[in-house]
Amino acid sequence: MDHRRALAVVRTWLPLLVVSAAVAAAAAYGMSTVASRTYEAQATVIVGQSYSGTNTDYNQLLASQRLSATYASLATKRPLLETVIGQLGLPDSPESLGKRVQAKAQLDVATLTITAQSTDPAQAAAIANAVANQLISASQAVEGGQSDIQKSVDSDLKATQTLIATTQARIERLSASQSRTAAQDAELDRAYAQLIQLRSTYAALLAFAAPSQASRLSVVEPAVPPATAVSPRPVVNSILAATVALMASAAVAFLIESVNDTVRDSDDVEAVTGLPTLGRIGQIRASGRQQLYRLAAVVYPRSPEAEAYRTLRTNVEFAAVDSGVRTLLVTSAVPGEGKTVTAANLAVVFAQAGRRVLLVDADLRAPGIDAIFDLDNATGLTTAIHADRSLAVVASDTEVTGLRVVTTGPVPPNPAELLSSDRMRAIIAKAAADHDLVIIDSPPVEVVTDAAILSALVDGTVLVVDARRTRRRSLRRARETLSAADARVLGVVLNRIRDRSGADYREYYGDAYASQEPRDRDARPENTGASL
Repeated sequence: MDHRRALAVVRTWLPLLVVSAAVAAAAAYGMSTVASRTYEAQATVIVGQSYSGTNTDYNQLLASQRLSATYASLATKRPLLETVIGQLGLPDSPESLGKRVQAKAQLDVATLTITAQSTDPAQAAAIANAVANQLISASQAVEGGQSDIQKSVDSDLKATQTLIATTQARIERLSASQSRTAAQDAELDRAYAQLIQLRSTYAALLAFAAPSQASRLSVVEPAVPPATAVSPRPVVNSILAATVALMASAAVAFLIESVNDTVRDSDDVEAVTGLPTLGRIGQIRASGRQQLYRLAAVVYPRSPEAEAYRTLRTNVEFAAVDSGVRTLLVTSAVPGEGKTVTAANLAVVFAQAGRRVLLVDADLRAPGIDAIFDLDNATGLTTAIHADRSLAVVASDTEVTGLRVVTTGPVPPNPAELLSSDRMRAIIAKAAADHDLVIIDSPPVEVVTDAAILSALVDGTVLVVDARRTRRRSLRRARETLSAADARVLGVVLNRIRDRSGADYREYYGDAYASQEPRDRDARPENTGASL
């Protein structure tokens, strides 16, 4: 599907897409506003003393970072959660509380973030802080077997610190003497050497003491009750729901369009038949009581539909510019595509252009021209064939200057035989000689053989296609049937199309179009498609 077809699908389904997105957004917003609010609180715990230790090094930082992952796993274990539940008097089970508590260790720093959710902001903060405090208590188990060693190291540190202080006092006393003996100078030198040794010992003891700090925890940022809820978020939920609904409805629309084999635009026409599109006719105003209102070119001469028929007239003239068309057949693939209304309006616009036009109803199965022009069908085409008379004798004048109409006359039992007779051929030739253009309305191609018979007797044929219901296979078979009859098909008329041509026309002419009134004020036109 190319981009033009995709845009056409979007335009066709745009109301549904908009409605589905709006309904989904409204539903999501409504559900979000009535749903219970969830609050989230966070407590930050530092692992080790990497920020405050007296002798922090890189190895100590690595040890603290590795321990962070251990504590993150420990935070959601059943024993710790049971302790928190008992401490706060929560109605939760360890499993349900575990779903509301998360602990995440940072990758680059030795910190641990504890997050708790609750419908009560104060309770969310209390849970986060309680979990943090329980982790701190649990950290003693990680330190475990190092407690005796730590006591010994601490005792040696204090003893060394005392010796350092004593040695410094002795050095100060000896240094203050102005008349030292050689023995006192030697004692001062020994004191300096001893002080250096004691300080080195003290530094070594601190190094032994430092690793024990890696597993210690402390809260650096306690949790506080949050002011706003983290869910639901009505605006965000509405946007997401509208987006999902829009994508889903668009997918459904494209799926339906992909399996729909109706002929909808000029590209479809050319792909199926290889024929050009001569005209694009929109919805025609009509009244159920008076068929006259199907003649848009007469009743609404400045309507977009009338303008479309004038465009069709021009394109037919161009299509037949090399070899003139004096006789033109208008048919369709199946019934109900609007061929009779198209033939009638096309005859009107040709007559309005100054041509002498004869419109002949050759649909001897289901006549329709007489109803549109409100004519008596007692005599007509069948009368002329049986009596071997000219169509001019049975033709009726109309209000349109230059346009005469021949109805079917009495419906015969053998339409195909009459239409294929030599008399019919002679009647058409005589009518073409007496008029500038003869337009013949025939039955649908797929229903009976009448259209194929008549197509061989005329200079050109026009196929009418309903852009809402004609199937590709029907149009393809109609084209093949006419080709087999050696018909000269000028092109296709797309009827009942849906696009903005009519809207653009009305916008251009504005009140001038809106001010038009039908001639018969007792019959109010309705927006219904022609079905003849």
